[in-house]
Amino acid sequence: MDLGDVLSKVWKIIWKNKILWIFGLLSSCGRGGGGGGGGSGNFNFPGTENFNLENGEDPFSNGDFPQLEEFAQSFESIFDNGDQTAIAFMIGIMCVVIILSVAVLFIQSIGRSGMIRGTAMADRSDEKLTFGQIWSDGSPYFVKVFLFNFLIGIVIFLAFMIVLIPLVLVGILTMGIGFICIIPLLCLMIPIGWAINVVIEQANVALVLENLGMVDAVKRGWNVCRQNLGPIAVMGLIILVGGGIVSVIIALPLLLLIVPLVIGGVSQDQAVLTTGVATFGIMLCCLLPVIFALQGVLQSFIDTAWTLTFLRLTSPKAVEPDLQALPSMD
Repeated sequence: MDLGDVLSKVWKIIWKNKILWIFGLLSSCGRGGGGGGGGSGNFNFPGTENFNLENGEDPFSNGDFPQLEEFAQSFESIFDNGDQTAIAFMIGIMCVVIILSVAVLFIQSIGRSGMIRGTAMADRSDEKLTFGQIWSDGSPYFVKVFLFNFLIGIVIFLAFMIVLIPLVLVGILTMGIGFICIIPLLCLMIPIGWAINVVIEQANVALVLENLGMVDAVKRGWNVCRQNLGPIAVMGLIILVGGGIVSVIIALPLLLLIVPLVIGGVSQDQAVLTTGVATFGIMLCCLLPVIFALQGVLQSFIDTAWTLTFLRLTSPKAVEPDLQALPSMD
């Protein structure tokens, strides 16, 4: 497989058929990541005594932020009214999270199916695709792709918990010493997870293009990766590293949003803080559509690359003529 030719064809397809960007945007829902980490400690700014947390003080206890204090008190009162109210509240939150997760996964399945079918059509024909063509061609696979990735997600989650729980117990029983020994195993899980993701990508393409069952699609994806380890690994690294760099570049403008919030927080002035929050909201509303659009283009490139990779690796090899069978020129 000529990787340069594949990547060139990917760009030509998504540039000519910009309608694929919409399906790429849908496919990007729930993907990618975000990281987060949190920190704790002392938030001491020069000249801002109210933010000094060294003695465990509540920075909002002086009445500078009455709305936040009232919200915290009302939230705590939910759990002070009895166990049944608290349990009902937590169950409600869990139900909302589950419903939203399922909805996001279904939207992602629509985009993924459309991208796979649209890429295959664009690879076969030079005609410009329409939204209706992609939708009608991919719609028979929406539910199938959704169920496939839903079940795969459950299996991976259960496998992760089966591995993680014993490791955590070992760390607890050894008073934390076991956690040091576990770190190499956790690091090993990163490339394993990446390899599993590559197999799943190829299985999704097989599921849609070859109309296979779920188990057969996994087997097909595994065989494609196993028999073409070199090209798959190189393409995976290109997508992983290149896509990661582009994702970071796309997300960089979001760092600008922190500036008005920091200025408002440091100033200790309610008016400045209100202006900072308002500026944050306005900038967020302006930036999010652009970021979502760019993320859709990036995901359409990634999905198209994986689909073309599958097509090239599974296409019948050109049969070379048998020179011995050709008639002699003598």
